[in-house]
This record gives sequence, structure tokens and C-alpha cells, in this order.
Amino acid sequence: MWEGQLSRETLNLYALTAFLGWAHFAYAWRGQWHSSTRMAPKKRNLYWLTVALLLVVLLAARSLLGTAVFSLITWVYNISHFIKAETFFAGRTGKERKTSFFAPAIAFAWFTLVLFRVGPLNHLTLVFVGTLALAATSLLLGDWRALANNQLRLPLLTLFFLGETLIWSAYGPYMTPAFRVGVYVLHIAAASFFHYLSSYLFAQRRASASIALHPLVILAVNLCFVALGCAATRLDILKVLRFILAPEWFTLWVALHLAASDLLPAWKRRTSVHPSR
Repeated sequence: MWEGQLSRETLNLYALTAFLGWAHFAYAWRGQWHSSTRMAPKKRNLYWLTVALLLVVLLAARSLLGTAVFSLITWVYNISHFIKAETFFAGRTGKERKTSFFAPAIAFAWFTLVLFRVGPLNHLTLVFVGTLALAATSLLLGDWRALANNQLRLPLLTLFFLGETLIWSAYGPYMTPAFRVGVYVLHIAAASFFHYLSSYLFAQRRASASIALHPLVILAVNLCFVALGCAATRLDILKVLRFILAPEWFTLWVALHLAASDLLPAWKRRTSVHPSR
């Protein structure tokens, strides 16, 4: 994906993240489908048509930007989705969900740029000053107030990303490209596994008697996707599935999942404001 700059161990971890991610997508799109059934048929069909068009747009963007740049943008976008989802799972108020996820997303974007030493960010003084400026800005714009009110999770996540930025920038001159990508994939995997698990736990708390959300069924679905993903990447007879399951295509489907997840609430609000005639 990054021009061969993936060690075997990093690739295995990324592949596991992708295969388990497809189980997460299956449950997410199942939920979106059930939610869309409450719309008028015309609105529902237009929503899924829009999702299909988004896939075409994302394919074009991936082709234009290249896999590596497209993937980095997707993972930064994913942080905002991750934070919105986790605050929703935790039962935060709507106002907090709208205003509290920008700082960690910006901090992770800065971490990404610094880790890969984009442009002049191989200069430690610039990184140090920029990181301190971002930390001070986030505290002044609300994170200090949140900490004072014992709302610790998101401000600490912002400061954690900024602290890691300083650590890895100092180590940056001694990194190999494979190690640099490995550090990034480790962060992706950790956040993804946490999000997968918390989404299943949240769904179970809200579920009625759906057999699909029984822990053993969830485990079986995840194992099936892992087995199918391994088979698709190794067996030529299943190569038609590689566009879906192969790790190098994973961020395309992550981006589609994120876009569809953000689109659905807006679409439902639009439907409620402009009911079908």
C-alpha cells in the first residue's frame, strides 16, 4: 500500500483490522438498512442511490490521490467518526457531540503529518512550536473548561495525540519507512478494535431479542470474515472478492462506511422537514 513499506507483522495486523472491519460494516449497514426502512420508499431509494454514487466518487478520489494519500485522509476522517460514535455510545448530549470532536481530529491529523515528515515537518523546532500552539489553542477554546468540569476523555485524547507527536518526531530521524508505517498501523488497529467492540456492546444494550446480536453470533460472523478474507487473498478461485476484502482496498470501504454513516442522519432530518407527498 505504501510502496512496499510494510513489514509482514504490520501487514498481518492491518489485514486483521480489515477483516474484522468487514464484520463491523455488515452490522453497521444492517442497522442503516433497518433505519432507512422507516423512510418513505422514494427517500429510501434515493439514499441508497446516493451511497452508490459516493462509492464512485471515492473510487475516483482514490485513483487521483493514490492509495497512500487517500488512506491517510480516510484515517484522519475516521477519528472524527470514532469520537462522535464513542460520545454517542456514552450518552453525551447532542451539543457535546457536535462541538467536542474537532480538537482530537485535528491533533491526529497533525500527528499523521509529523509522523510521515510531510514538507518541512522534519524540523523538530517547527514541530515543537506547532504542537505547543495546538495544545494551547485547544485548551483555550474549551478543553480547559471541559477538564475543569471533569469531562476528561476528549481533551485527554487530544493531548495524548499531541504528546505522541512530540515523542515520534524526536525518534523520526532514526525510523525506517517500514517502522514509521508500523507505528501508524498500530494506532489504526487499536482505535479500530476498540470501536468494533464498543459498537457491539452498545447494540446489545439497545437490542430487543435479535439473535444476530448474541455474543456467539457476533464472534461467528467475525471469524467467518477473517476466514473469508484469508482465503480471498490466497486462493485465485476467490480473487473476485479481493476488491472487497483485500487489505489494500480497505480504506475505500472505510471511507464509504464513514460517508454513509454521516449521510443517514442528515437524510433523515431532511425527510422529516420535507415529508413525501
